[in-house]
Amino acid sequence: MRLIATIQACVLLAAATPGAAQHACAHTGHDVVTRINGQIPPGTVAGLVDVTVMVDTVMPDGNRLVVTRGTRRAGTRVGIHVHEFGGHTCVLQGAITDFVEGADPGLFAADSCYYMPPETPMTAANLGTVDAVLIDTFILPPGKDPITIIETCPDS
Repeated sequence: MRLIATIQACVLLAAATPGAAQHACAHTGHDVVTRINGQIPPGTVAGLVDVTVMVDTVMPDGNRLVVTRGTRRAGTRVGIHVHEFGGHTCVLQGAITDFVEGADPGLFAADSCYYMPPETPMTAANLGTVDAVLIDTFILPPGKDPITIIETCPDS
């Protein structure tokens, strides 16, 4: 349940103080990043809310399957991060703008999904006025985290 503990810590601290999600989710073992494709991404850094772990199991091949559902509030984004093993997100409601290093921003409306390549700095922002409901899916080795925040704190 490391995933849910990490998500909950970021969500709770982000709710308590502005910018706290960045402090709570300090990067580990990666270069510090503040920009995607040379630009500071739009949106206020905040954790997902109403997070539910739908599946967290070890599959017959020994890999872990993690599926979560959460809500990204309008005007917020996740801190710049990487997924060591990649993953994908499906948008159920609202829209997400995905900013990925080396690619043009992608806008994904409800009923669409996008791939998150491994070890590539990225962030996902809800630039609309309606909260976005998302399902994230990751396949990774047991004991590994699905996400590593690499963005610096605002006062760093």
